[in-house]
Amino acid sequence: MRKHILIGVGAGLLLLPVYFGIITLVQDARHAFDQFVGLWYWLIALAIGFGVQVGLFSFIRQELHARHKAATASVAASGGVSAGSMVACCAHHLSEVLPFLGLAGLATFLVNYQVFFLFVGVLSNVVGITFMLETIQRHGLCPWVAGWKWNLKRGSRWVTLSAGLLLVFAFFLNFVLKGVHTG
Repeated sequence: MRKHILIGVGAGLLLLPVYFGIITLVQDARHAFDQFVGLWYWLIALAIGFGVQVGLFSFIRQELHARHKAATASVAASGGVSAGSMVACCAHHLSEVLPFLGLAGLATFLVNYQVFFLFVGVLSNVVGITFMLETIQRHGLCPWVAGWKWNLKRGSRWVTLSAGLLLVFAFFLNFVLKGVHTG
């Protein structure tokens, strides 16, 4: 178990230099620092969520390989959510490159919805972690999680539905707050 915790901590810590590297390549180091200072709570939440997912993924992959080779589909789904979280984390930085590609409208959209994309990343981390814990419980991979009184299958459905509703609410709230009106 300690190995998987170290893998998760390492992945979470590695996410931050990757973030700084991407922004430094696209802009400069000062801009990367300013972005981090302005969005530190989102970025730390993303790094922690990503690290937890990577650690859980590592644990599940090892245990399922040893016990239940047929159950790897749920691990793949959880990994997909984690990858989606990473894309959501960095998607808004495409806005610095897109005007050079003639996609200024898309760049404006990404800048306007930067916090929304970060919110999507954090929510996808929560959903991914819930799916992975449900996989651990369903397959009895960890006695501690398997012994929980909560039904994580039902919980993962509830978390997914809640996350979807929160995303819709956040999107429309952001849309209204930005003053974007159609018609």
